[in-house]
Amino acid sequence: MRNNILLVVALAGVPLTGSAQESRRPSNWQCPVKPAAACFTHHGRLSSQNGIAYKIWLIGTTRVVGLVNEPPPFLDKYLDMTSPDHSFVYGDFEICPVEPGIPGHLQRACVTAAEKLVVQRVHDSTLPFRLLSTWPRAK
Repeated sequence: MRNNILLVVALAGVPLTGSAQESRRPSNWQCPVKPAAACFTHHGRLSSQNGIAYKIWLIGTTRVVGLVNEPPPFLDKYLDMTSPDHSFVYGDFEICPVEPGIPGHLQRACVTAAEKLVVQRVHDSTLPFRLLSTWPRAK
């Protein structure tokens, strides 16, 4: 039950704890491959694991895309599986497919931008927090 509550809060983008501020903006994702289809923005969960290094679950669907590019360095400590900070990173990702989608198969894609990132640790019960540099500034 507690995990479901944390997931709902992370999906809503509402922080439950103090925020962590990073010094770099996430807009400099580099795509080494020309997109095969139009790019789109979708709310998702970026994660790292063995096998396909980085995947994004497209929240609200059963689809998962495998990234062909590396996330920016400011996310390294959250996506390193050996780090005590290993985390899921939720946010709005601009996804550019690099191959046609086949139902039931993982689709390869690049991420060219991300915003409103929320970090939720994988191995402990600390509360999710926002990466402030990825959120629009209050006016």
